[in-house]
Amino acid sequence: MKSQDETRFEFREFGTDLLAVKEAFATLGPGRELPALRETYIVTRLNIESNVKIRGGRLEVKGLRGRLGMLEQWTRVLSSEFPVPVEEIENVVVPALGLDLEIGRGGALTQGALMTLVAGQPALATVDVDKKRTLFDLGDCEAEFCELQIGDDRLHTISIEAIDAEVAREVLRKVRLEDVQNESYAAYLQKRLF
Repeated sequence: MKSQDETRFEFREFGTDLLAVKEAFATLGPGRELPALRETYIVTRLNIESNVKIRGGRLEVKGLRGRLGMLEQWTRVLSSEFPVPVEEIENVVVPALGLDLEIGRGGALTQGALMTLVAGQPALATVDVDKKRTLFDLGDCEAEFCELQIGDDRLHTISIEAIDAEVAREVLRKVRLEDVQNESYAAYLQKRLF
C-alpha cells in the first residue's frame, strides 16, 4: 500500500448506486471497513485545484498538480493539528482557497477561529460529510468505496489512487470505468454548494 504523503494519481466518481464497483474492487483485492467519520470541507467558489478539509482534529490540504488523461495528480501540502499556526493558514490555506487575505502576525488558530474566518468570506462555504469507507488493497494501488451522507442526501463515491498512473489506469480498465468522468471532492462540492 502506498504512503499517504506521496503524490498520487487519483480517479473518483460520485453516484447514487455504485455497489457494482465495490463488488468489482472486491474481486481484485481484500477490503477492510474503517470506522465511520465526519469530515468538514472548506469549499471555495474560486477554484477546484485544492481540497481543504478538517478531519480528526487536523487541517488537511491537498493540491492538484496536474492532469494526465482522465487522472488527476494530487499531493498533500499541509496536514496540521489544531491549533494551526497563522503562518500556515496565510501561506498555504488562504492561497489554496484562492484568496488574498492577511490574518495577523504570530499565534495559531483553533478550529472554531478558522470556521469564524471562513464564515466571513463570501467565496467560501463549509459542509459536513459523514463517511463510511471500505478500503481495498490492490498492491500498488488503493481503491475505496464510500457511503456518504451530505445533509439529507445519501450517495456513494468510489476512488482509485496510485503513485504510478499506469497502475491506476489498469484498475480503471479492470473495473470498467475507463469511460467515466473523473470528479474530485473539490469539483463535486463546489458544484453542489455554489
